[in-house]
Amino acid sequence: MIESIVSGLSHFVADGLLGHLSYVLLIASSMMRRMVILRLLLIASAVTGFIYDYFWLHNLVGVFWEVLLCTVNVVQLALLWHRDRRAKFSEEDAMLITNFLKGGTPGGRRMLLDLGQWQDLTPGTQLTSKGKRPSHLTYLASGRAQFGVEDRILGEIGPEHFIGEMSLMGDGLASADVFIIAESRVWQIDRDRLENLRAINPDLFRIIEAAITLNLRAKILLSNTTSQGIISTHNS
Repeated sequence: MIESIVSGLSHFVADGLLGHLSYVLLIASSMMRRMVILRLLLIASAVTGFIYDYFWLHNLVGVFWEVLLCTVNVVQLALLWHRDRRAKFSEEDAMLITNFLKGGTPGGRRMLLDLGQWQDLTPGTQLTSKGKRPSHLTYLASGRAQFGVEDRILGEIGPEHFIGEMSLMGDGLASADVFIIAESRVWQIDRDRLENLRAINPDLFRIIEAAITLNLRAKILLSNTTSQGIISTHNS
């Protein structure tokens, strides 16, 4: 009895080895965070499943769906490759990428930057208001900003810092007023777009999350080395 069970299991494993491998690859793909690796594993799963369905099971329905799965993912990989090849960056784009937007692919970073825009801001422009949800996440490439509460100035923010980043956490409200005090060049992305990005494209949103984490670390390090640092550690 035991021998027959063992023999049956051995035949099950041996005969279905490719079928099992196909599903193992499919499950592994769902655990990947990088899109390229995910799609490569899906293609490997589809090819393995095709061989098993065609040569072992003679299952034409399975063959059709495996071919379709493989084709879709090959096309998606080709689109990703094409998008990366076409991605071009200006000097200021490249500086922001070098400093903070280190994750993702060239095409993904290009897509993220295109969701925002570069612009010049004049002194007096208000970026955040205490107790209100900021309309944008702002990266200060050059120039200066000032932050305070109830007409009391608390400090300044220099270049290469984000403004409004902490409002992405918690209740989403700014805890200080921030004004531009010198001619400034900034990159801004609409907060509603960021929220949509969080929901529909988590991979791109993680690039922003990583950038904010790097910036907060830089602010903390700088605040520890200067008594009146031109930085921001408030929830702007």
